[in-house]
Amino acid sequence: MSPQLRRSETDRVIAGVAGGIAQRFGFNSTLVRLAWVVSVFFGGFGIVIYLILWIALPKSAAHVPATRIAEERYARGEISAAELERVRSDLQAAA
Repeated sequence: MSPQLRRSETDRVIAGVAGGIAQRFGFNSTLVRLAWVVSVFFGGFGIVIYLILWIALPKSAAHVPATRIAEERYARGEISAAELERVRSDLQAAA
């Protein structure tokens, strides 16, 4: 659980509100999104609440693991498989 409710930068579909709620309370973000859709169809207040939270909640800092960045660079062909493995082993040794 994160200490403060913020919009997620890494787990977002529209504005990161559902992802931020999921991170804060330790829920699966898919379940939060599903609850949002249900609230829209049964009562309609989900859209209004989402817009209010979109405006009111601050963005969280994007925490992207170094391994993920290296894997993305490997997928784009910017680094070789050997370099990717070296990054992974260096990170495991540092942990």
